Amino acid sequence: MNRIGREIGIACLAVACLAATARAEMHFEKAEHFPNIGLVLPRLSRAKADPLPMPETHTFLPVNRTSTLLREDRFSPYELWYGRECCARWVDEYGDRLILGRITRRFPEFEEDEESGELEPVTRDTFQHKIEETRYEIDRKKQEQVDEWVATFVDAAVYSPVKLDINGFVLEKVLCYSNDAAQLIYAFLPRRVGNSRTPDWFCVTAEMPAVADYAAWKESFEEEFIGKIRLPGRTETDGVKSGEVFPDGKKKAETYPYSPIREEARKSVENYDDWWFAETEGYVMLSDVYSEIGKSFLRELQKQLPLFHHAYASLLPPLVTQGMDVAVIRVFQTQEDYKRYVGEDRAWSAAVWMPMRRELVLFQNAGIEVMLPTVQHEAFHQYISYAYAMIQPAAWFNEGHACFFESGSLNGRGKVIFTEDLDKAYLLQDNLRAAVAKLPELLAASYQDFYSQWDGERRLNYALAWGLCYYLQKGVPSGVAPEGYKEILPRYAEALARTRDGTKATLEAFAEIDLPAFQQNFKEFWEGERLRAAKYDPIEK
Repeated sequence: MNRIGREIGIACLAVACLAATARAEMHFEKAEHFPNIGLVLPRLSRAKADPLPMPETHTFLPVNRTSTLLREDRFSPYELWYGRECCARWVDEYGDRLILGRITRRFPEFEEDEESGELEPVTRDTFQHKIEETRYEIDRKKQEQVDEWVATFVDAAVYSPVKLDINGFVLEKVLCYSNDAAQLIYAFLPRRVGNSRTPDWFCVTAEMPAVADYAAWKESFEEEFIGKIRLPGRTETDGVKSGEVFPDGKKKAETYPYSPIREEARKSVENYDDWWFAETEGYVMLSDVYSEIGKSFLRELQKQLPLFHHAYASLLPPLVTQGMDVAVIRVFQTQEDYKRYVGEDRAWSAAVWMPMRRELVLFQNAGIEVMLPTVQHEAFHQYISYAYAMIQPAAWFNEGHACFFESGSLNGRGKVIFTEDLDKAYLLQDNLRAAVAKLPELLAASYQDFYSQWDGERRLNYALAWGLCYYLQKGVPSGVAPEGYKEILPRYAEALARTRDGTKATLEAFAEIDLPAFQQNFKEFWEGERLRAAKYDPIEK
């Protein structure tokens, strides 16, 4: 059989192999009921759930010379299909992997790029209309369609399957596929019971980093996994909770407006008992947190995130014409799992906004009072990405405002207020002359320039960017600066929408500003003209 699959491109959660020596078999625990799957399946021993990340997104912006934008998100059709067909993935401490898929729809035909031969990204609507065509529905009686699906799902060349006689009381058919990799691949069709609906085919794949004896592993897997699959009894209600909702005390999950992002996020964790989702207005959170500190933190996020979202939108209104997307936040219990998920280049961080996956990712590393400012910072990056149609603003604007919102808090009335970040304020004041001289350089700095300085210089960059945005958001409108400075931020947003370039937008925003005079006013503000700004509320301006 020819290889049919496409590169999956999914950022899989890799667990380091603890055993240097080869092993002959996987180990399984007692079978457990999976309500959404409709089967009782053996558990891979001491395995962690490996939920699919959100699909990688490609942003397209139609030509538009106005100050409003229309963003169109497109996705790899293979990722959308794989996420639809994949039920669950697990990985254990040795790096052994188990993946289960439900065989319902063949991978549709999509247009290819003429130069690269790769599939063109598509919108969710385009994919949905295509996948619903009758011709892609699996005919359970046609083995060639099942074969095609399996080859696509494992994304590897497979050979004609061998029919096995295993667990015949429960499984009507079992097919074993071989390929050139040390991988086990099976398709199985459960028997229909009574007047119940006709069951779907399923596919299970197993991988081991080092196999001492392939034949022994295969024999053990067929006995310990395939042979132990069963159908749930009529009264069987125990087992994996299907995407347990972490209550927010206000709304149940089904009462939130429909969103494909919410649906994909919920589905990605519905078959794991160590993952759950929590929701609030504009956000859905996925987490494997089990500590009380972590759960308290997420309850606080449910309360605060909509309020900060309102603050983001009040001070920096969106440029997009459509409504804001639901934002996804993924919270890991451990730093190790966080590092594996975000990759080596981001392993040093405590939280990160991953725009291609449309996920804000973090781990529980401290108490609520420490983690909340970090989330407020990264959630701003998430907001501005959506609000500005994924056009990246200049580093000073993006990082400066993220720091500005990071120092925000809720007062006793549940209102977002902005106070000075004392650490950054002291650093800025202690280096004020150098900082003022550095302002033109900061305004022109690329992200690489902003981040790549030595630690002390980078800290000053953050402090200066925060000080500049604090000055523009609170100082200038409070009356401590020339009236014309109030137009800098609106001009920046308008220019960004038109030019789609953060650097060009900075040049246009400051084109009519006497920069030496601006620097002098900025210096005087931080030398002592800050009392009026401290009392100024930019949201209720």
